Formats: sequence, structure tokens, C-alpha cells
Amino acid sequence: MDEFYAELQRRVETLPGVKTVGFSSNIPIVGQNGGRLITPEGHVRSIGEGFLIASTYLVQGNYFQTLHIPLIRGRYLDDRDVQAGAPLVAIISQSFAETYFHGKDPIGLRMKVGDRFENPMPAITVVGVVGDVKQGALDQPTVEQMYEPISQAAAALGPMAGMLGVAGNMDVVMPSLGKIVHQLDPLLVVSRAHTMDEIVAATESPRRFNTAILTAFAAIALVLSLLGIYGVLAYAVAQRTREIAVRMALGASRKVVLLRTLRYALTVAVTGVAGGLIASIGLTHFLNSLLYGVKPLDSATIAGAVLVLLCCSALAALIPAQRAASIDPMRALRAE
Repeated sequence: MDEFYAELQRRVETLPGVKTVGFSSNIPIVGQNGGRLITPEGHVRSIGEGFLIASTYLVQGNYFQTLHIPLIRGRYLDDRDVQAGAPLVAIISQSFAETYFHGKDPIGLRMKVGDRFENPMPAITVVGVVGDVKQGALDQPTVEQMYEPISQAAAALGPMAGMLGVAGNMDVVMPSLGKIVHQLDPLLVVSRAHTMDEIVAATESPRRFNTAILTAFAAIALVLSLLGIYGVLAYAVAQRTREIAVRMALGASRKVVLLRTLRYALTVAVTGVAGGLIASIGLTHFLNSLLYGVKPLDSATIAGAVLVLLCCSALAALIPAQRAASIDPMRALRAE
């Protein structure tokens, strides 16, 4: 079967616009890959320690280059690993190396499938370490991964996914790709093709919907609060027209009146923001399920939100404050 994929790779790489081609038993982000029980050489499982499980990918071709998975140490899989009788090898993820090899350089170290290294299973030698890849949704924990050549698979292969690095529009490549697959095996067809951006977008669509809903409600709440600040301040200015006129008649400048009015508005806004911060602490568990890459009580995010609220509050108070500063004291007092 690996000869089929090797020939398919050779032909597809000749298509215009195709830069790299790789194959895998699973696609990252989709999260349907199985795990295997692994025991590194020399590892002694302590009392209460769980089994070492690694998510296994069967790969061939330029899989890592196509998905831009960086090589951290060692080498990628190559032609020497697909030769008959070649020793069993694997590439592991960075989290795998850190968790199961405890800071050692894993290149050249061996491991076996099973709960004991002394079992009769053949040993697998680590030849490379690559960056971690999300197997499931982006907000799910990263799992340890290992990559083995398709030619060394111990069991029959299921459906395989082809990965293409394309410069340009994928739709231009698809007709030629389908012809090549049909030429190699008339019983096979290219069922569907998706870009990684589409795959990620499909898995994140529920979160994006929730984010859009929350954003809409937040925008409505912000507008209502600004209208409330404007209305309260405009009413306060109208009620205190005589007081403001007396102050100005006694020597208060328009700048002083403007700043006092803005200070009053910001005091109200700060009180509201403080109440909101206290409420947000109680909602951290709910917020945590809707966030990715940001903590619910992230200081930079909270500081930015507070700054936006205070600036918007100042803008909402600006018109009533300017109205207060433009009061003619003599006219206002005569009206009284």
C-alpha cells in the first residue's frame, strides 16, 4: 500500500501549483485518532501512575512540511524508513518528549507498545521531535502524539487523508488529482477536499456563534449604558442650572464647570465598572468555557475593557458637560 501512496505522491507533485504532498491516517483538529499504550525504555510506572497513552498517526510523504509542523530535533521520516526490513521508527511530539522522557534527548531512545517494555513487541526508535498539533478543538488540551510510517503499520489501514500544499486555488488542482487517482486505481475516487482553514472554521463555528451573540449583547449593553449616562447627566445639568449659574457668576470658569461635570460622570462610570468587575469574578467559570487563549481574569484584557468603558462614558458625558459650561449666568439667574 505504501508503494501506491509513493506513486500517487510522485504524480501529484508534478501538477502545476502543488508544492508538497503527504498522507495521514487522520487530520488534525478533527479529533478522531486512536491512542496506543506506550512504554519508553527504562520507564518504571509508579504506584497510582496512569498508563502512558499517545495518539498515533500513520503518515507518509511530506506530511509535516505540508502542514507546516516544525521539526524541533532529529529528522523527518524519509526513504530509509520505508525499505523492507527497516527498523521501526517514530517521530514524537514535543509534549510527548517532555512528558514521557522527562527532559532527556529522546533521539535514539526506544519504546514499545504495551504496558511493559519487556513484552515481546518490537521496539520503536525515536528519530525526531516535532511541534505539538491540536488533535481536537483549539480550546481542548494538547495530547501526546507519535507518527509512524505507513509502511510499518502493524494493522490494516483504514481511510487515508491526502494533504496538499498548493500555491493558488485548490479547485484548479482537483480535476487533475481525481484523474491521477482513477488511473492508479479505478475503484478509488476523491470524495471531497477541504482547506485546513475550512476544517478549523467548521470545528469552531459553535464558539464563533456564541461569541457573536455575546458581542451583540455586549454592544447593546454598552449603548444602553451610554444613553443612560447621557440622560442622567443631561437631567442633572438641567436641575442644577441655577447652581451652575451662581458658581459662574462668582468666578468659576467654563473650564472648571466642564471638568466638574465630567468628573461627576466618570465617578458614576467608575462605580458601575467596579460593580461589573465584582460580578465578573463570580462568572469566571462560565466565561472560561467561552474563551480560548485568554483567561477570564486576564489583567491586560480587563484593563483594556475598563479603559474603553471609561472613554465611552466620557464621550457620552461630553455633550451635557459642554451644555453646562455654555450656560449664561445672567440669563439663567433672570429666568429664576
